[in-house]
Amino acid sequence: MKIKKMKTVPQKTKKSITKKKKHLTSVTTDDFFNQNFEHESNNDDNDGHDESIYEDDARSSESDMDPMEHKKSLMKLKDTDPEFYKYLKENDKNLLEFNISDDDNDNDNDSDKSSLNELDTRHIPDDHLEVASDESDFEANEDDGVKDKRKVTLQLLKTWQKEIQTNNTLKIIKCAVEAFHAALQTVAESVDPESLQYTVEGPVVFNGVVQLCVLYLPDSFKRYLKLNSETQFQACKAKRFGKVKSILKLYFTDLIKILQNVTSSNILTVLLKHLHQMLPYIQSFSSLSKPLLKILLKFWSSGEESVRVVSFLCILRIVTSNRESVLEMLLKAMYVKYVENSKFVSPTTLPGINFMRHSLVEIYMLDNNLAYNHAFLYIRQLAIHLRNAMTLKKKEHFQAVYNWQYINSLRFWAELINLSKNDSMLHSLLYPLVQITIGTIKVIPTPQYYPLRFHCLQILTDISKETNTFIPVLPFLLEILNSYDFNKKHKAVTMKPIPFICVLRMSKSQLQENGFKDNVIDSIYKLILENAAKDSYKIYFPDLYIPCIIQLKAFLKKCHIANYCRKMKQLLEKIEENRKYIEIERSKSIIDLKNMAEIKNWENKIKAQDTSLSRFYESWIKIHQSHKLKLLTKNEDIAEYNLPTIRRLKSKKSTEESVEESSDESDFDLLKKSDQEKSKKRSKPKKKKLKTNKDIDDIVLPTENTDIMQDMNSDDWD
Repeated sequence: MKIKKMKTVPQKTKKSITKKKKHLTSVTTDDFFNQNFEHESNNDDNDGHDESIYEDDARSSESDMDPMEHKKSLMKLKDTDPEFYKYLKENDKNLLEFNISDDDNDNDNDSDKSSLNELDTRHIPDDHLEVASDESDFEANEDDGVKDKRKVTLQLLKTWQKEIQTNNTLKIIKCAVEAFHAALQTVAESVDPESLQYTVEGPVVFNGVVQLCVLYLPDSFKRYLKLNSETQFQACKAKRFGKVKSILKLYFTDLIKILQNVTSSNILTVLLKHLHQMLPYIQSFSSLSKPLLKILLKFWSSGEESVRVVSFLCILRIVTSNRESVLEMLLKAMYVKYVENSKFVSPTTLPGINFMRHSLVEIYMLDNNLAYNHAFLYIRQLAIHLRNAMTLKKKEHFQAVYNWQYINSLRFWAELINLSKNDSMLHSLLYPLVQITIGTIKVIPTPQYYPLRFHCLQILTDISKETNTFIPVLPFLLEILNSYDFNKKHKAVTMKPIPFICVLRMSKSQLQENGFKDNVIDSIYKLILENAAKDSYKIYFPDLYIPCIIQLKAFLKKCHIANYCRKMKQLLEKIEENRKYIEIERSKSIIDLKNMAEIKNWENKIKAQDTSLSRFYESWIKIHQSHKLKLLTKNEDIAEYNLPTIRRLKSKKSTEESVEESSDESDFDLLKKSDQEKSKKRSKPKKKKLKTNKDIDDIVLPTENTDIMQDMNSDDWD
């Protein structure tokens, strides 16, 4: 259908023109074909048409209007209303040229009748139907075309992908963002399809739209705004940023929605990496920062490992760009999340808690003044809990201190102070933190809470090492060697060790096991060795470790367990060796004890030369760390432990011989030998013999010092 170009009509006369046309159209159709047109005077009085037109209409209503007279009334419009006549001439020419053939044969009645009969054969629409124009036909066709364009297909996505990589126009960016919005709305429960620019159907097209935005939108925005590596964090200052501001806000809103609903860790990782690229544009949208940070904090505290890391990187970028408005709120929120998620410590949760602690320290290090304010309040809160436990001495107050949240909080603040600069205000909180940690050890100093004591002593050791501050740690370790009876026989034997890494309190049954004493000795050995290696180059080392040497010698005299004595003897030898070395080095030069600069130079010289004790500790700690990782990752793997074989009880001589032979032979050889002995027994005649009292007396019963596991034989499996 051809579209006619219509000239514009002034707004002032537009209403009057439409009313006049409507009036004339009604006259021509009803009056001419039916010849009984009745005019309604009430409607005519209300209309504001020209007076001449109303006069003509009144005359035609009084008598039957002749077609010639009607034509004359139309031609009279040329003088009375030229503007309306011009409009009819351009747009409704048929109305002006009405019944020209009848004008020639006006006096002939037959011709009039024939012309009327011809006109009657033409189709006349009903009154209730609206007359369709060329404009309405065009609009309908245009709507159909828009509907076809709104549907996103794979072919359209390929076209967009090519254009978004090459063109720097805003149109293609807007198309991608609108398609992304439509894709998310199709997943939503209540959707208004009329409000969407596109329709996305099917999971393949949905994934294609998301992939298009994730892969190509960051670079497309960067090219459109003409940003580089230096100016990408100042995107809001770009000249064209105002044009893309609304598009960016819509896209960030949709991105927050999809992050809230995705559960797959792999997809979350991809979306968070994409968010990390888009974060330079979010500075001007302060209303979106808080909901976005809320989602990121959730992922940082409870997500998978990769999700946690990328979430923290996103948080760090938001904080560095909006430090003034976000940082103070974020410090409190992240610390609360850390405390909430450190309530239960196990081999599976420990890596996540450690990651949260290290990353939280990085956030607190951004502003020392804000960090000091928060640290002061929270360390004071820890001190109040400790005071209540020591003064009131009630169960609920003890539980407020002896739990993982309290210990992990101490560990966090200790690590923050260790990593802060020497001139930082945080170092003023070092003394109260050390006093709180020592007080925590003293609340319940029983063997049941030895694991908690070792955790606190490890915190103090780390503080002393990092801040170069003397903290009396050795007395709390030597106290265990003096007070606890390691010679006491254990009532239970455990094949698996009981690591103190994820334990604060031992149960009564665990105190009776052999693994408890083993781990206590190992922890004492580690902490004394670590402190000795830390102080091995100090000028006061011989004087400081004299009490330790005396206590270790006293322990070796009263302890009768070979494994424990061997460990402590090795530790004593290393400390004695380092003590003699420092004494020899001190005797070589005269040092003024009042001159601290001279003492520091001497200690740095010894530290540069490296002591034998520090070298031994470095080699030992590597083995210890690998062993600790095995305990954390393969705690349920029983193949790591050498299970003893069960053997039959025999007399002393036969038992000793079997033990010596079994130590040199493999399991296969033992089984082969037992089969040969059985075949020999079958060849000999069997003699039935009753056991007498003498035979029963010859049976050797196991004593308390006898290891039952070594007196078993594999023949019992037969």
